[in-house]
Amino acid sequence: MINKVILLISPEPWGKNFVSKHHYANYLAKNNTVYFLNPASSFSKNPFGTVQCVTTKIKANLIQVDYVNLLPRLNNLPKAIQKATYKKQAKQIQKACGVEKFDLVWSFDPNRYFDQTVWIAEKTIYHTVDFHPNSGFEKDIVLTSDLFIGVTELVLKDHETYRKGIEINHAADVEGFAKTTEVKLPGTNSIRAIYTGNFHRHIDYDLLRDLATANPDVDFMMIGPTTGSNLASKNTIELNELSELKQISNLHFIGTVAPEELQSYLSKCHINLVLFKKENEKIHCSPHKLMGYFYSGNVTLSNYIDAHKNTSEDIIIMAKNSVDTLTKFKTIKNNLVAYNHVDLAKKRKEFALENSYPNKIAAINALIIQHHD
Repeated sequence: MINKVILLISPEPWGKNFVSKHHYANYLAKNNTVYFLNPASSFSKNPFGTVQCVTTKIKANLIQVDYVNLLPRLNNLPKAIQKATYKKQAKQIQKACGVEKFDLVWSFDPNRYFDQTVWIAEKTIYHTVDFHPNSGFEKDIVLTSDLFIGVTELVLKDHETYRKGIEINHAADVEGFAKTTEVKLPGTNSIRAIYTGNFHRHIDYDLLRDLATANPDVDFMMIGPTTGSNLASKNTIELNELSELKQISNLHFIGTVAPEELQSYLSKCHINLVLFKKENEKIHCSPHKLMGYFYSGNVTLSNYIDAHKNTSEDIIIMAKNSVDTLTKFKTIKNNLVAYNHVDLAKKRKEFALENSYPNKIAAINALIIQHHD
């Protein structure tokens, strides 16, 4: 994909924390001009007037686009009003960007611009990376996009009655992972376990507490925002629960780290963790964090992950339940040299390299060309 003008529509705004949308924008901008459309920040005081739209250069070929909706509470209005409003906004946003026709509109958002025909574009993609049970119009964006892709078979299954999607699993930020920086971790134990991501209600904090208290000889590094961020508008872990967990001496909440520093933290640890509650396994059937874990080469212990049901235990070890997690963690801890053997580390890193963002973009580009033909 070279010399294209791309509009990338993200449900999460640009910010310090990166998920797949931000990484795709960064990699696409290497060879293309990318406009990253943030969610609407507010609404116009002059309904149906002109969209207030501001473009800000993030870096070469990558432009952040901020705007306000023409109507308040737009997503709660009748479908016909939303569609007409989005069509008018799309036209004005394109004008503000100075783009008469996008080569590609690549949307990750099922709730805005759900009719992709509102854009003047050569091709459109709807790329779903999550389940959206509360989205009233996801079917519309699935059906009005030229290409429909999703990160797992399980996510795509939600739409199979009206359109068969194409599976493109999560990608690895291999260039970001290759960067190193000097970081200092808290704790005094020789073994470190690490969890990265957003601290939301789907995490099994009881299991985290049990792991930390049952393994005082291990320091647990918790990396990610515990207050509002560009990924969540408010704190998603209860403050009293956070306070209680912080009382555990070998459990360390480090906060947000820059994307390019994440691998430096992972490389200083020994065991990677995924700790979603059993009832939330479907929702978290393909965590984006795993590619960073695999690249580190260290052993990953997780709850069941559907996207990796056929992946070798050399790459990821999945526990059946909380008791199994506690048992497997102790086994890994007591045999760490074997579980992090150089041959296994190499295999895990190679798995991440095979799933790099450039490789995924090349695969998606091939699908676009195939669709065009």
